[in-house]
Amino acid sequence: MRIIDEILKQVKEHKHSRSSEVLAGAVLSACGLPCKAFTLLSVSTRLDAQGKTLVAELMNIAQQPDFSNADQDAAIVKIKELMPHLLE
Repeated sequence: MRIIDEILKQVKEHKHSRSSEVLAGAVLSACGLPCKAFTLLSVSTRLDAQGKTLVAELMNIAQQPDFSNADQDAAIVKIKELMPHLLE
């Protein structure tokens, strides 16, 4: 899925930043997993306009033309590799 790929690329490039943690949490949430790093407050305070736009796209993930459960599963695996603490 384009939106997940775009976010995971950003997370990989900046995996030690708080904003990447929030974006990774947003992906987990969009995949049906709860994540403490992702709250509306964290979106409001830690993301710039581009990050907020990405989260808004994730909010409509099921309506994306390239929606795929397999891609969601792959995203969870990738986030486990990049930021395992988000799934503890």
